[in-house]
Amino acid sequence: MSDVETPEAIEKEDILTEVEKKSLVALKLDEAAAVRRWWQRLTLTPQELKAFTLQPPLPRGVRAVLRRCDSAEAAMLTQGFRELWAMLPDATKQADYRDEKLQVWSCIALITAELREEKKSASLALRLGQQKEQTGKPLMSELRFQQLLSCRTPEEFIQRLRRALALADKKDISVVLLASVISLWWREHRGRLSAKPTQRLGFVLANDYFAATSRYSHRSD
Repeated sequence: MSDVETPEAIEKEDILTEVEKKSLVALKLDEAAAVRRWWQRLTLTPQELKAFTLQPPLPRGVRAVLRRCDSAEAAMLTQGFRELWAMLPDATKQADYRDEKLQVWSCIALITAELREEKKSASLALRLGQQKEQTGKPLMSELRFQQLLSCRTPEEFIQRLRRALALADKKDISVVLLASVISLWWREHRGRLSAKPTQRLGFVLANDYFAATSRYSHRSD
């Protein structure tokens, strides 16, 4: 049997890892799969994209337009967001909470467009807690991390997320786990706090951040 994947095999490939499936606190599996496929079409070169899907890349410039947006409302008017919205499952686009969903997903489009390389299963907070080679300190200081946790407005959240991604060199983060964090923030911003503490934003982010910092702090003891 040939080792070359058929087009059908490429399209049917499970594009979520088991770690990601277990960590998606605020996204459904089909939503997460749609985000990854959209991001691949938005970001990868045509040659890179062929390894994942037969769908064509999005036109050049679509990502740049999203990255220039300064609000979820501005992102909502872009082709990049419309492409993502079209790829989402029909259940996501139902009339219930439609306005809120439009805000959430336009924010996801705006922020994930910043990511230029991804690493499956790697969360944003885990990346931010990693050690700088030059200083031995985390990529994001604990003070800035606490500020990220305490965002009160969408504008502040977008601004701090963009700074966080810049500190992480906009790479080595799972796009689907990043999208889940954004969705979770919006859920709590709307006052819908999970009854399970382990599924709240503060725990999800802090658990990964301090897990990363503890790895090298223990080595230096």
